[in-house]
Amino acid sequence: IWAALLLVFGCESGGRDHSSAIKPTPPGVVATDVRVDVLDYPTLSALEAQGFSLSALLGADVEPARLSALNTASPAWAALSGAIMEDVDGLIAQVRLPLVTDHREAKRWPAGNVGRALDTAWLQSQEGRFVLAGVVNRLDRRDLHSQASCGEVRFIYRLAYEVDQGKSRVSSRLPFSMNVVMRPTEAAHCGAVARGWVGLPDAPTLAKSLVEGPLNREQLTLDRIEINAQIVRLPSGLETEFAGQAIYLLKVYTLRETEAGWEATAQPLENTPDVMRLQSDPVLLSELKTWILENIDAIDQGTYLIPERLLAESSLSYSTLGMNRIANKPFSQLLSGWTPPLPEDPSRRFIGDARGLVERLDNGSCIGCHQAGATAGFHLLGPDAPELTGVTNRLAVTVSPHLGLERERRRHYVAAVASGTQVDVFRPHSLMPADGGVMANQPCVPASSSGAIVGNERWSCRSSGRCEVLVSEPKNGLSFGQCIPEQDDLLAGMSCRRVEITPTAPTPRTSPWNLHRYADQAKVTPIYTLPEAPPFTQDSLHCRPTRIGVPLGRTYRRCTAAERGLSGFNTEGPLPQEICAVIGGAKFDLCVEGDFHECLDQIIGRGMVASCSIEHPCREDAICQALPWQLSSVPSTAGQAVAEAGVGFCTPTYFLFQLRLDGHPQPTLASVGI
Repeated sequence: IWAALLLVFGCESGGRDHSSAIKPTPPGVVATDVRVDVLDYPTLSALEAQGFSLSALLGADVEPARLSALNTASPAWAALSGAIMEDVDGLIAQVRLPLVTDHREAKRWPAGNVGRALDTAWLQSQEGRFVLAGVVNRLDRRDLHSQASCGEVRFIYRLAYEVDQGKSRVSSRLPFSMNVVMRPTEAAHCGAVARGWVGLPDAPTLAKSLVEGPLNREQLTLDRIEINAQIVRLPSGLETEFAGQAIYLLKVYTLRETEAGWEATAQPLENTPDVMRLQSDPVLLSELKTWILENIDAIDQGTYLIPERLLAESSLSYSTLGMNRIANKPFSQLLSGWTPPLPEDPSRRFIGDARGLVERLDNGSCIGCHQAGATAGFHLLGPDAPELTGVTNRLAVTVSPHLGLERERRRHYVAAVASGTQVDVFRPHSLMPADGGVMANQPCVPASSSGAIVGNERWSCRSSGRCEVLVSEPKNGLSFGQCIPEQDDLLAGMSCRRVEITPTAPTPRTSPWNLHRYADQAKVTPIYTLPEAPPFTQDSLHCRPTRIGVPLGRTYRRCTAAERGLSGFNTEGPLPQEICAVIGGAKFDLCVEGDFHECLDQIIGRGMVASCSIEHPCREDAICQALPWQLSSVPSTAGQAVAEAGVGFCTPTYFLFQLRLDGHPQPTLASVGI
């Protein structure tokens, strides 16, 4: 099968200078001509059918593409899935809390409030499969490769299932993504590679053009496979101050065939230090500090690679409130109290002082990027299949706030390479706001951190808002704030509470270093003088408490009759900041205790919350959900127009069924019987 994979992926070319042989094109390649990703469902489905299903990439194009069948047909998948299952189960076993995988077992606890663990049986189950959620052109990552290359092409798959349940067939996706990273084999002519992504047609012929052009399988070689998986979720009933927590595993594997069979081998995580090993070895820690000071310019640009001998092979990331938690900042943990003097350099574009340096390193780690500017720890979630069960389990925006802005930078990069013109290699911080200042409830840099980051004015709040740190924790050298309006300027859906985190005492010799940070404590206090308890009215706001699953609280009021009818909600001009959308309430709690698939579409409560679109992202720990206009409580004509305009409503991340690992049916292994 290894020979088959070589034919699929081509042969790795090596050692050639990718900067010397770019052939310029005629003038006229501009960013708008460039495609940097494929995110529409029809094209992704067509690509899967034309050789880009996960099973096809692993040399065993089984149909239907169930993971139980793939596990039998592909020794490569059997090795990879086995390694993932072993790693995940090993970490889950170390969590010092009661955890269950079966929804029926969870219901034996009061209100189902028990920790939930990923059932790794999904990876070899009859019902599970990985669906293509996006294809991403990362030509810009040639700046990070130690060998000459033309960057990468990434195939993002999400774990999904279809299950016969009673008289119906139910389906959903799960919070588990797999990034199959390929490299273009032509490392000498990156201009030609870039031009392959210029001027591509839209659907329905896009897939054909991609397969015949930049996704020609003879011109791609497999590099590695990265996973991002929610492995533990603690409901808000357990974590009332955090409004729930989730733990994600980030890991990278390479596949190779040996005489003994296929092996999936863990690889060092890019720019993510092995905190425990470095803390226990002063020589290694000193080596890291020396390397950092010798590479300030590359770190400032975001084009650095820390030596692999200093890196970890496993990483855990925590939500909620992940943006400012030290649990997600390995360099803040490792370099606490380190304040090296930095020479003045007017050419630097991010690092202002030592605090900015450590923040740049934190954000460049796998954990930091996972929890800054992401959506539930993902930057690309992919479109929902039309046949997905339930209208309340769908996304309005399928990319993170960071990726929504980052795509424009990548377009300019590819256009410059295609044209043979000067390339700007600077990579912004993943929380970098758009031009024009920071919108309400979006990340900003407070006055206390002035000077840490170059160009602090770009991180300033628009109009009358103030930048306030809402999530604070000791040792956090640079805490980002949120732009907070005055109480008279509040709208529905905004933050209304602040949180102070007390970290748990570190556990010696624990790996990963933050394994037990789910035990952190949080203290919640109000920002405004708003009532909390019902009854709700149409003309005044309440601050909903974190214990119902809304991190940092959520301002809320009832809809007026006009708002319920969505009359006057104009998607053509400036987007209205509030929308009368669907809310969970007590009925959602009943779904948690019962059958999600049977219950979700019965949630028909309406209330005023924040609206959202790709240009107007939700605040941290919220996601832009599609308006379920098909429900009886929503006016179908007006609701459908809102949904088709790409406008949704902000809801707490784990209110969306496909972004929580719990409540789904139990997977079936083939050995149980077919």
